[in-house]
Amino acid sequence: MKKLTATILCILFLFPTFVFAKKVIPVVSPIEKFKKSFPKNNFESITPTAINGVYEVYTGNQIYYYMPKDDVIIYGPLISKDGVNITRESSLKKMAQKMASLPLDSALKIGNGKTTVVEFIDPNCHFCRESYKFFTQHKDVTIYAFFFPLSKESADKTKYILCSKDVAKAYDDALSGKLDNTQLAACTDKKVDETVKAHMKFASQIGLRGTPLFYIKGQVVDGFDPPTIEKLLKD
Repeated sequence: MKKLTATILCILFLFPTFVFAKKVIPVVSPIEKFKKSFPKNNFESITPTAINGVYEVYTGNQIYYYMPKDDVIIYGPLISKDGVNITRESSLKKMAQKMASLPLDSALKIGNGKTTVVEFIDPNCHFCRESYKFFTQHKDVTIYAFFFPLSKESADKTKYILCSKDVAKAYDDALSGKLDNTQLAACTDKKVDETVKAHMKFASQIGLRGTPLFYIKGQVVDGFDPPTIEKLLKD
């Protein structure tokens, strides 16, 4: 018995790593793995989705997906069995969080109603003009307009509005089409140029791609959607 015990102790002494050593596999987080595999891909956040093993990558103006297990990126929207565009819903929520902190003193204020409506518009955009007609019928709102001109003509109208002594009238003239095919006075006010640049910067920060866009009571409405807007105004 003593010889057997001595033999076992001798084996443990000579080969300790085989008996006690345990290979430690470092745990790499999805974010760390993503950074290593896709170092050129910048992002604001990487968060798990409801789908096991799939993570949402938010760049600030785009959403795509990452699967750490297979180390691959997936582009395209996630659609639920009920037809809900999960990607779009997530994107709108993120935009809403950013729009909530926009500096409204930089926007053009129209009206004095109890309900605040923040909008990004292009004065030549058809649906922006349709939304303008819609809101003229709602006197209980205050509009804070940020401009996102998508053409030189739109940029000229935007500057004309902001340069005018009566900006509310100029805004009305532009959105109602009265300034179409009209030679506008050039705006040389550097502060207006700075304001337009600031508006474009804000649009980029929230991930805006087109107009109109609205922020009403904590929710973003992407495009002119009268039933949705009407419901938000009444709630």
